[in-house]
Amino acid sequence: MIEESNSNSVDRFPWPDEIEVPEECEGWQEMYPRYFRFGESSERTGLEKDRFWFWDQKDSPAPLRPWDITLCVESIVMQLSQAQSRVFAVPPAMGIDLRIIAGYSYASPVPCTDPELLEERKSIFSDRSEYIYENFEKLYENEWLPAVKEIGQEIRDLDVPEQLPEYAPDEVVFEAKGLYPKSVDVQSAYNRLQELTLRGWQRHFEYLNLVYLAYLSFKGTCDELFPNISDNAIGEMVTGLETDLFLADKVLNDLAHQTMELGDEVPEILTSEETPDQKMARLEKSEAGREFLEAFEEMKDPWFHITVSRGYHSADGSWLDTLEQPFEHLHEKVIALQEGKEIRRDIETLQEKRKEVVDEYRSYLTDNERAQFDQAHQLVLKVYSHAEDHQFWIENWLHTIIFQKLDEFGELLVNHGLLDTPRDITLFGRNEVPELLADLARVWSQGKGAHVPNYWKEDADKRKRILDAAEEWSPPPAIGEPPEEVTDPMVIMLWGITTETVQNWLGSTQEEDSNEMSGFASSSGTVEGQARVVTSGSDLNEVERDEILVSPLTNPDWTPVFSKVAGAVTDNGGATSHTAIVCREYGLPAVTGVGTATSRIQTGDRIRLNGNKGKVEILEKTE
Repeated sequence: MIEESNSNSVDRFPWPDEIEVPEECEGWQEMYPRYFRFGESSERTGLEKDRFWFWDQKDSPAPLRPWDITLCVESIVMQLSQAQSRVFAVPPAMGIDLRIIAGYSYASPVPCTDPELLEERKSIFSDRSEYIYENFEKLYENEWLPAVKEIGQEIRDLDVPEQLPEYAPDEVVFEAKGLYPKSVDVQSAYNRLQELTLRGWQRHFEYLNLVYLAYLSFKGTCDELFPNISDNAIGEMVTGLETDLFLADKVLNDLAHQTMELGDEVPEILTSEETPDQKMARLEKSEAGREFLEAFEEMKDPWFHITVSRGYHSADGSWLDTLEQPFEHLHEKVIALQEGKEIRRDIETLQEKRKEVVDEYRSYLTDNERAQFDQAHQLVLKVYSHAEDHQFWIENWLHTIIFQKLDEFGELLVNHGLLDTPRDITLFGRNEVPELLADLARVWSQGKGAHVPNYWKEDADKRKRILDAAEEWSPPPAIGEPPEEVTDPMVIMLWGITTETVQNWLGSTQEEDSNEMSGFASSSGTVEGQARVVTSGSDLNEVERDEILVSPLTNPDWTPVFSKVAGAVTDNGGATSHTAIVCREYGLPAVTGVGTATSRIQTGDRIRLNGNKGKVEILEKTE
């Protein structure tokens, strides 16, 4: 599958037509739009082979359901590319292209290489980015956030009945309603949901590129002024920021502290091994328990609108689906408080540390250099919290509302016998669902006893089998011939993919039996401890206090677990990944972008994590 040179060293990854997808995944192509499949036309095949594609494990660590493509691949391609190419005209970047193989997403950045076009775009970018940077706080508070909340509320307000009536109501006849419009209204409501989802994702990328570019500009300034500065030191200069993404953990901490003031019964219930439903039933029986439940209910909107797996995998749902995650986090936090441990993030210490680092590096500069540094630093401090805030409001809060509304459409289809479970609706692409709803209208219009087709359920079952088989498969980390050097700063910063990472994937720089691994020095500190390998948010309840978390990547819904672990290692992500940011905010050492950590480290291994040098060492293998 992978071409080898005469020296037997692997020098490229498989082409798309060389990838061997499991036989059980046969037919996966029909689940996804043709414009996201490799090799759909001869001229595009040549273009695809001229590019290097990497598996976007950040956004599709597992195969994506067809509807989830709307929230992930389709929105990223359209909205990220639009923001870079058509709105802000980011000079070197023309967006990103993505393809799907058996549900997994592969990305390839599209650069701008035309010198004349680069010059044309510079002036547009300069004017527009300068305006955003100067007015960022006002635009965020007065325009961006209200607009996102308005989209979410309009989605909530879409009217989806639980079931169409046996007979049209009297007013259809007596008020000349034109037969029964509700069956048509359902289709209109779904079309509006699609539109609002895409509008929400336009807001996702509205300022995000500029935020990352501000960080890259600050990093470039630091690299120029301090040639030997580490990525971690640069990261420490932007820690201690208040972001909405951390508020879910903050309100859980507040609830845990409040619990300790309600007597012995509430903590006992919260730390029991009962289900959330059982706990809430017991809490309802006492005044203290009802006081806790009232506070819990107030926190749910918006702060418990936290999606699992970055909000791109509808099957994983959100905290609100079962309440297992918030109750599990409360369980751990109450126990920590009972043991006298601190669970709150010490933001004042983080800000003091940030000031110390900044003051130290400023002391090395001349007056002119200090002015250059201060300008870049003040800009990144002004905008950088948006890198996490947008994740909360779009990928968590808004996605939770979208999933809830999709469930309403799914429930309608279940109640009329077309699907087995509400969330099965996401097994169909966003452009397939209108056909499903049209079939519902057809069946209902024929009256009581009309034949209900079984083919939708059969298609759903087939697609579940395909996705289950795909999840057991290990797709190649990349496709095609890699560049001699990975230079795209966004790819390095967000995905943590470097030249060394690619070579590690090819197997030419690290021996698989070596006990040492390297990655990004993303958060300072050194720690030794037992590893806990976690590949899914559903397994977070297995993490023990003071273990070192090892995962492909962490997601926003994992944030509360950082108050109990001793450090983190990830396969993917750079110095500005979610793992890197959260570890710096919690004062934990982290090494990101290791590439092969989850395949070489096992739960129970004793490892040493050096966040200063970006090194991970297996000290002792578990039995």
